[in-house]
Amino acid sequence: MNSSLSISRSGLKGLQTHLDITSNNIANVNTIGFKQKNTNFYELLRNDVAGQNGPLPNGVSRGMKATQGQFNMTQGSFIAGSNPFDLAISGEGMFGIRLPDNQLAYTRDGSFAFDQNGVLRNASGNRVEMTLNVPKNNWPKGEPYVREDGQVRVGNVLVGEIPVFDDANSSQLIEVGENQWVLPQGQAAARLANPVIKQHFLEGSNVELAESMSDMIVTQRAYSMNAKVLQATDEMMQRINEYKQ
Repeated sequence: MNSSLSISRSGLKGLQTHLDITSNNIANVNTIGFKQKNTNFYELLRNDVAGQNGPLPNGVSRGMKATQGQFNMTQGSFIAGSNPFDLAISGEGMFGIRLPDNQLAYTRDGSFAFDQNGVLRNASGNRVEMTLNVPKNNWPKGEPYVREDGQVRVGNVLVGEIPVFDDANSSQLIEVGENQWVLPQGQAAARLANPVIKQHFLEGSNVELAESMSDMIVTQRAYSMNAKVLQATDEMMQRINEYKQ
């Protein structure tokens, strides 16, 4: 009977984790550059639960555990932008962002603009990794053009370059908020050799709303069923204790 309680409790915790992740995905369906999070489910075996030394009869597990899995790095749809430095990456790669502590972070959100000091920043105010051959205030007159390879030109003058970093280690990315990720300490992403940047576009969220809503409904039903099992098991234990008395 205690095993039934343990299985139901672990099921509720796992399903709640999945609901939280799915809810966050849905809430960010319109967030530029957002990447959907997946949920990993694990079967709890006898060695995974403290105080349980023996296997359950008939090979029954002790429930499940859910954790946040990898980010889904598939391409989001392109949205037309109005800023010369509204940029989207087509295919692989990430932009580099310097956090306030100067740590290099990565993002697919290319909503960039220059501040009054001539520094290119993202929507969060963090500095975009960029090489300036010519200080912004000394650029020639004219519309800046960002090439697919990241070169920034005004007319025929190469004024700077925006690097794109390889996302081959995306499974190790650690979320730090506002659509920004870092790699574990001591690791850094290499520059991508042949990036494809689209100027005047932004990359939309890759969350599939209909699929996520359907997933949430199914998960809510499973949560409700687990809660009923937990309640029924608790009532049965109370009756057993009453009979013993």
